[in-house]
Amino acid sequence: MERGGLTEKVSRDKVLVFRFVDVGKLPPPVLQFVEVAFGYTPENLIYKNIDFGVDLDSRIALVGPNGAGKSTLLKLMTGELVPTDGMVRRHNHLRIAQYHQHLAEKLDMEMSALLYMMREYPGNEEERMRAAIGKFGLSGKAQVMPMKNLSDGQRSRVIFAWLAYRQPHMLLLDEPTNHLDIETIDSLAEALNEWDGGMVLVSHDFRLINQVAHEIWVCADQSVTRWEGDIMDFKQHLKAKAGLSD
Repeated sequence: MERGGLTEKVSRDKVLVFRFVDVGKLPPPVLQFVEVAFGYTPENLIYKNIDFGVDLDSRIALVGPNGAGKSTLLKLMTGELVPTDGMVRRHNHLRIAQYHQHLAEKLDMEMSALLYMMREYPGNEEERMRAAIGKFGLSGKAQVMPMKNLSDGQRSRVIFAWLAYRQPHMLLLDEPTNHLDIETIDSLAEALNEWDGGMVLVSHDFRLINQVAHEIWVCADQSVTRWEGDIMDFKQHLKAKAGLSD
């Protein structure tokens, strides 16, 4: 029917297109862990003597059991937590942006997304902020209504717009898909794949991991080790471990 001109070609809804601004390169090492140990109390170490580097071409998914310290590792990367021992070295010009669910708590629900962005990034004209929010699929009235009237998914888009406007070299994503539908998740994956920065992802969404991660790192037993297969191999490994293999 398309070939015969009877129906228009099905096109993807442009509202779903996310976009991150390319940031160029920083010479490695950009983020380096040197013999890092960390525990919330000295007698209960979560990590011990871990060494690794993350660069702008890194696309890493952190996996492992709950409580193994995946979110803790992201906080050590940003500097929110300081190692008990060892050192985390960051490039002087490195800009890191972290997405986590608690960011929604810093949104002013009485304020619109547009006013929020203008408050967060003063000195920018309204059109520029509208375009920044529009890159994450929030347009028209949704930009100017109080955020308490937006869905959880729409608020997630405001947070992504806020993070992206900082033009980070590296994105740390902690469970970014919890309030997003499948189409929006696919759009996020596409934007990450087209972007030139580094990424570290913590997610239970194996589908997203499969789309964007080039390396799988397992957090367990006080260490971080690279998994030699892809996320689907790791999924099979978990099934076999639980006695659920086909």
